[in-house]
Amino acid sequence: MKIKYAYAKQVFQKAALVVFLTSTVGAFGAAHADTSGRVMTPQDLWAVKRVDNPVVSPDQKWIAFTVQTWSLEKNRAQNNIWLMDSQGRNQRRLTTADASDSAPVWSPDGSRIAFTSRRSDDEAPALYILRLDGGEAEKVLELPFGVINPKWHPNGNSLFVGTKAFPALKGKWSADDMLAMKREMKRRRDSKMTAKVTEDRVYRFFDHWLTDELSAHFLQLDLGSKSIKDLTPQSKDLFSSSSTFDFTISPDGNTLVYSSNSIPAPHHEADNPDLILLKLDDLGNAKNITSENRGPDFSPSFSADGKSIYYTRTNTPLYDGSSAKLWRYDVTTAKHSPVTEARDYSIAEFQSTKDLSKLWMVAEDQGETSIFTSKSDGNQFERVIRDAGISKLKLLGNQLVFLRSSFDRPNEIYSMDVATKTVRQLTRFNDELMATLKLGKVESYQFKGANDDLVQGWVILPPDYDKSKTYPLLQLMHGGPHTMVGNAFNFRWNAHAMAAPGYIVSWVNRHGSTGFGEQFARSINSEWGVKPTQDILRSNDYLMQKFGNIDSKRIAAAGASYGGYLAAWLAGHTDRFVTIIDHAGVNDLVTQYGSDSTNYSFEKTLGGNPWSDTDVMQKNNPMSYAKNFKTPMLLTHGELDYRVPYVNSTALYGVLQGMKVPSRLVIFPNENHWILSPQNSVYWYWEVQNWLQRYIGGTPTLVRPKF
Repeated sequence: MKIKYAYAKQVFQKAALVVFLTSTVGAFGAAHADTSGRVMTPQDLWAVKRVDNPVVSPDQKWIAFTVQTWSLEKNRAQNNIWLMDSQGRNQRRLTTADASDSAPVWSPDGSRIAFTSRRSDDEAPALYILRLDGGEAEKVLELPFGVINPKWHPNGNSLFVGTKAFPALKGKWSADDMLAMKREMKRRRDSKMTAKVTEDRVYRFFDHWLTDELSAHFLQLDLGSKSIKDLTPQSKDLFSSSSTFDFTISPDGNTLVYSSNSIPAPHHEADNPDLILLKLDDLGNAKNITSENRGPDFSPSFSADGKSIYYTRTNTPLYDGSSAKLWRYDVTTAKHSPVTEARDYSIAEFQSTKDLSKLWMVAEDQGETSIFTSKSDGNQFERVIRDAGISKLKLLGNQLVFLRSSFDRPNEIYSMDVATKTVRQLTRFNDELMATLKLGKVESYQFKGANDDLVQGWVILPPDYDKSKTYPLLQLMHGGPHTMVGNAFNFRWNAHAMAAPGYIVSWVNRHGSTGFGEQFARSINSEWGVKPTQDILRSNDYLMQKFGNIDSKRIAAAGASYGGYLAAWLAGHTDRFVTIIDHAGVNDLVTQYGSDSTNYSFEKTLGGNPWSDTDVMQKNNPMSYAKNFKTPMLLTHGELDYRVPYVNSTALYGVLQGMKVPSRLVIFPNENHWILSPQNSVYWYWEVQNWLQRYIGGTPTLVRPKF
C-alpha cells in the first residue's frame, strides 16, 4: 500500500523514472541493451553509490549533495556530503565520517552548510554546521528525539528545525528539561512492562507505534547564544502520523507555514493536513489557511517576494487515486486560486523562479516523468521534456538541476539548459560499476487492456536474449495501488536482477496506476481486482503473440503490497500462472483493518466494510475465493510491517497449507513493509530465484547466502 497522502512522500520516496541519456533530449528513447560484462546480481545493488539531495548555493555557483554507500558485510550504510561546481567540475567529498550525514542546507551567505548526522556519540540525529573555508563540522544542537529538516533563517543567524518531545517534560527546552526527557526515554526502554495501549484509531505508522503521546515542535536555534525558542509550545500531538515536518519560511524570516493534521484525537476521521500560518512575533495566533479543503494540503513554498504561498492540494481525504494539484495563496488577500486544476496531472514537485515569471513542475506522465512550465498563474502550461524519471528539481540560473535514473542506471545528477533543452550528466559515481554489467534490452509496449483501454507496460529481456530460444515470462505487479512503474532503477525489485536468471520480465501500468490521468487511477475503486486482472492476462496474450517464444506453461507472477493483493486475487481467479510470489500482500481485507492510517480508505475504495455492505467488501476480498486456490505460492513478509500487517501472509499460508497447496513462507522479524537491510535483501532475492527455478526454470545468479 502506498502511504496515504503525498505529504508523507519522505517516507515513501519513489525512484526517479528516466531513460539513460546521451546529450540531448532528441536522443532519448527506450533503454539500450548491454551485451558486455556479466549479469547483474542482487549484491550489485548494494555496490551502487546512491546519489541524492542536490542543493544549490545562494550564489548559484555550487551544488552540494549526498552520496550513500553500503557495506554488505557490515550490513549498514554510510552517508557523506559532496560538493561540485554548477557545471559538475571540482567534485570533492566534504564530510568523511563513518556516519549518516543528511539534509544539507546552505546558509544565506553560502559560507556554511548545515546538516543532520548521527555520529559516534550521538543518540539521535544532531545538527551540525560545516564551514566551507575549512575545519571540521561543529555540532550545534542535539535534542532527545533528534533534529529533523533544518532550514536557515534568511539572516543566517539562526536555524529552524523540527523535533518531537514529551509534552509534560519539554519545559523551556533547557539542558535540565532535555536531560529529563532523555531519562524518561531510557526508563521506557529499560522497563519490564512493555504494553502498548491506545483508544485512538491511528496508533501505528509503517513500522513504529504512535502510543508514546509525543508532541511535534518547531524550534528556532540562535547560533550566537545557542538559545532555543519553541515556536509551537502548545503542541500536544504530532503534525502527522508519518512524523514529517513539512514547512517553509518567508523571505523576510517573519512567518513560518507548515502542514499539520487538523483532525484531533482519537482520529476517527481520516487525517486532514492543513496549512498553518504562524507569525513569529505572534505565536499565540496561528491561522489555518486551508480549512475549507477536506483533503490534504502540503508542500508549502513562498514566492521570492513573500506575497504568495504555492502548495499542493488533493480534494479528497481518501487515498483513492485523486491527483494533487498546484494552488496559490495570496498572503495579502487570503484568497486561494488554482494553478493546475485544469491539468490532468498530479504535481509531485514544483519550483518558482525568483523573478516570479515562471513555475517549474514535475509530474508522472504516461509511464515516464515530465518537466512542465507555466506562468505564475498557471497559464501557458507546457511540457518541457517528457522522458523518464526526474526528481529533486532545483533552479540554477538558466539551468535546471535534478536527479535522473533509468532501468539501466541508478540516480545521478543532471542539468538541463532551459533555452536549448540540452541535458548533461554532472555526476558519474556508478559508471564504472554499470560498465561491468550485462543488461537486457528494455522496451515500452502498449496493448488493449480492460474495457479495451490502452494500457502501457515495460518488458525487460534477459541478458544474451536469443529470439530463437524459448523463455519463461515473469509478470511483476506494482503496488500502491495508485503508483506508477516507470523506467526507473529500483533497488528493492530490480527488473534486471529479476531477468538475470533467464526470464522475460514484464511490468504493467494496469488500471489504477498514476500518470495516466485521474480517471484511470480511480477506475479500480470498489473493484480492486477486476480490471487489473484483465490487464495482466491480456498482457500475457500480447507478449506471447509479440515475441512468439514465451513458454505458455512457464509463466509466473509476482507482486508486493497491492501487487501482493493482486497476486492473491489471481490465485483465486485464474490458473494461467504456474506459480505466484506474494510479498507483503493485502491478502485478507478484514485483517487489513489492523493496518496504520491507510485503513480509512477501505470502505470507500472497496465498497464495504466488516459491519456494513459486508457482501460488497467480501466480493473484493482475495480470501473469499480460497476454494479456488491451487497455484503454488511463495509468501514473504516483514514482521514489523504495520502498513500491511504480516498476518496477511501467515493467514494465507495457513490456508494454503491446509489445502495442501505447495507453499513456502519467509518472515523477516526485523524488517518492515520493505526488505531494507543488505543481507536480508540478498537472501530475499535468493528465495525468489530459488522458488522460480523450481517452477519456471532459469539459472539463478545466487547460491544460498551465508552471512
